[in-house]
Amino acid sequence: MDAVIILNKPEEMTSFSAVRNCRNLFREKKAGHTGTLDPNATGVMIVLLGRYTKLVPYCIKDHKHYHAEFVMGKCTDTGDIWGTVLEERKPVVHSEEELQKTCLLFLGDSMQVPPMYSAIKINGQKLVDLARKGIEVERKERKVHISKLSVTHLHDDVYAMDAVVSSGTYIRTLISDFAQSLGELATMTSLVRMGIEDVTLEDAQTFEELKEHPVFIDPRRVIDKDWKFVEAGIYERYVLSGRHVTLHSNVPQVIFTKGDTMLAAYVKGEDGIYHCQRGLL
Repeated sequence: MDAVIILNKPEEMTSFSAVRNCRNLFREKKAGHTGTLDPNATGVMIVLLGRYTKLVPYCIKDHKHYHAEFVMGKCTDTGDIWGTVLEERKPVVHSEEELQKTCLLFLGDSMQVPPMYSAIKINGQKLVDLARKGIEVERKERKVHISKLSVTHLHDDVYAMDAVVSSGTYIRTLISDFAQSLGELATMTSLVRMGIEDVTLEDAQTFEELKEHPVFIDPRRVIDKDWKFVEAGIYERYVLSGRHVTLHSNVPQVIFTKGDTMLAAYVKGEDGIYHCQRGLL
């Protein structure tokens, strides 16, 4: 079965298990997803079935919208409330003006150190597996981009953060860094991925909804905007055989189509000719 599912992942489920459930539900051997969510996080996951798993490298990955809540005054080894408390310190009350001024410091490009409790691999080992053994290793900073950021005080020591970020940005770390800028400690208490680009929770379905009345979306909606769709036309036989193509175009990367069907992804080389990167059938 070839399909694109926008799943509303439930809490206390790994991304791997979520994909496996989709695979079993629709009795499809091939299944994949475009971005991991922590087990205790919920929200939008793009799941691809059948031949659409070939689209994973070309799917939307930036402008991820998250809504998180966090508590000031404590930090844990995982960066969230499911970890072990490392330190506690009574926080002060921060005004809305102070919160928003601090948000401005994080907009744009910045460097972020990934947390130990993450799925990133170093020398073939996941950081989270090392962390569970009590091993901490040095992690390289990675560039992240924050497009939008707002923080509001909810009640007591509890705050909410809304952020639109690039792929690879850890909200737990962003919360910790934000609090540190205020001279505070903080730990995340909940996380919801509200959307990726223009795919939102409104498009998403729970497992119960998928069982009763599944809705699949047009695969073109999950393709990154850096890829331009081009009707194969007279080049169809070349594209289907993976041969290079000459186009009078300055677009660096294209996906050739036939009607609603995506045939192959091509990239323009230094020679000015478009070369097949991957067949999509």
